[in-house]
Order: sequence, then structure tokens, then C-alpha cells
Amino acid sequence: MFLSFLLIILFNQYSVITPQNEPTYFVDDFEMGLTDDWKGRHAGHETIYQIRKEKDNQFLAAISANSDNLIVKQIEVDLVEYPYLNWKWRATTLPKNGDESVKANCDVAASIAVILNTNRFFPKSIKYSWSTTLEKDSLTESPFAFWPSSCDIRVMESGAQNLGKWQTEKINVLADYQQFNDLQKVDTKLVYAIVIMTDSDNTETLSAANYDDIYFSKN
Repeated sequence: MFLSFLLIILFNQYSVITPQNEPTYFVDDFEMGLTDDWKGRHAGHETIYQIRKEKDNQFLAAISANSDNLIVKQIEVDLVEYPYLNWKWRATTLPKNGDESVKANCDVAASIAVILNTNRFFPKSIKYSWSTTLEKDSLTESPFAFWPSSCDIRVMESGAQNLGKWQTEKINVLADYQQFNDLQKVDTKLVYAIVIMTDSDNTETLSAANYDDIYFSKN
């Protein structure tokens, strides 16, 4: 399970200090390239996740050909202080029949996930996806996560309607965490890592997307 892999990475990285009283918590805008802070699931992730440039803007471009590779960056941010995750993305190729709720078709053009604990045996995360087939705003779970592990999924974009167009996203991750876990109040909840994944191994097709301007905000 990829979450277990991610938690092994977390246990072997330096600590990250959450800034206090800042309006945003910066994750990456890729203007400095794909830095060493981003670790790959497998060797060779640099051939899938590369920096591209349009006019004066750099962004991350991902192209997957039958691959399940991903990249992960360790962070430490409290969702109570910074509940909103913001980013831009642009899907350019959808994996054929991709459906992240079914093992046989569990591929997405684009996804960003937040890792919510450091227990390598029972990892928990929330994943935001650009789905080929699932409807926008639908909720599901990863078929590869088994209780008490969890990977809850919210579909942010769906299908080819906005293919090739940059879309700006903003989601209240704290509210999603409370909804998925049936919680009325949360005093503190840390995010330990951000995962970017464009994959196509289950459908054995192609998928591609671009990512940019990832950060958490207070509102």
C-alpha cells in the first residue's frame, strides 16, 4: 500500500516547523524546480514528474505511461489553523475508464492527497482527484485501503469538460476530515505530507496533468 511507503519516508526526514501567525502555509509553486524535498515512490520519478514553463511561469508536469509512481513532500501544518488547501491543476490526458473507487480501474489524471498520521501500519489520508468517470463532488474510498487504514476521496473535477484548462481549487480539508470521521469538533489535526500522483498502471493507459501553486490558508 502506497501510504505505508509514505510513512516510512516521513520517519526518515527532518522535522518541519509550522510558521505561526502567517496568512498562508506555502507548499510549492515549482519556481525553484522540483526540489529534493519531493521524494519518489520508486526510482525514476524524475522522468514522470518534470518542470515545464509557459511564459514566465514554471509548473510541475506529470506524464504516466502504465505507472504508479508518485511524489511526496513532508510538511507539518495544523488544519485548525490552516484549514483550506489551495492549488491549480490542469489535466491533459485522462486514463481510459479511470475510476478511483474500483481496483481494476483505480487511476487518475491528477490527484493531491494529505497524509493525516504517522502510523505506518494504519495510515490515514484524504485524496482530492480529477476523475475520468466519477462525478464532481462525489465521495468515495480507495479500494486499496483496509480498515483501520483509510484513504477518503473527494472528486474535485471530472471528465474532459475542462481538459487542457487550468482549474483553481480551494477545499476545506478540516471540514472534510470532520465529515469523513463524523467529528463535531477538532482541537488540532496535523497534516504530515502532501502527495501528488498521476497514475495509469491499473488501466494500462496514459494519463497526464500539470500542477502549480499549492498552499494552505486560514480562509
